[in-house]
Amino acid sequence: MQLSTLIGKPVLTRAGDRLGYVTAALLTRDMKKISSLLCADDDEEEFYIPARAILSAADAVITGGARLKAPTGIASPIGKPAYTHTGEALGTLTDVELGDEPALLIASGATTLRCAAACATIGETVIVYPSAAERRPASARRSHAPKKTENTRTMSAQTRPEPTMPAEQRAESAPDGHAMPKQPPADDGVQAPPSMPEAKPSKTHAEGFRIDRTNLLGRRVKRSVYDETGTPIAVAGERITPQTIALARRKNRLLALTVNTLTNLY
Repeated sequence: MQLSTLIGKPVLTRAGDRLGYVTAALLTRDMKKISSLLCADDDEEEFYIPARAILSAADAVITGGARLKAPTGIASPIGKPAYTHTGEALGTLTDVELGDEPALLIASGATTLRCAAACATIGETVIVYPSAAERRPASARRSHAPKKTENTRTMSAQTRPEPTMPAEQRAESAPDGHAMPKQPPADDGVQAPPSMPEAKPSKTHAEGFRIDRTNLLGRRVKRSVYDETGTPIAVAGERITPQTIALARRKNRLLALTVNTLTNLY
């Protein structure tokens, strides 16, 4: 199942009562399944559905009564730019295929590239590696100090420098019995620089991509969006209004409206 097929679908109860529509999907960390759905009712009030409450997701999402106070899972990567591990631009991630072997669909010009999710790392951007074996998270690239062997410890003990004897003890142990005068510390006129406080690492938070009215309202459409009959939903150059979003949702073209507005595919 492709993730984009869920966006914009109506959400119904078992009895067929309409609850709203799907605005975003959150995935499990391995990207094999849905973790939760973010939905909105007809008044644009949001609510969350756990994956265990989804009974069907064919023509509409049929759900039970379970709800979540906050979404669970990782944000959908749809809309993120994709690059190779050497920094070459591939395009924009437009969809995710769920299942036992999840895959990422990347729009590159007029073609669509498909790569296994196991070969990519996802953050603010999507980095694609030639194979899963070459994909390593940055936190795993740590250098480990070699273990000290018994011979290494013995050699280090033998080459350890003799401790420096304090001036008082050197004076008492002078061979002629006379105390050696204490020399004042040399003053070269250079003061030690003041200690600087340790810089605290800055915290960054990569916001997940979300398809909803928040990041669409007021933006200009880059390429016209049409429904199945060819009737325009939004014409290139016009600004998106709440009525535009509502029409795209009813026509199941909310994802197309988002891609044609927020990305640089065209």
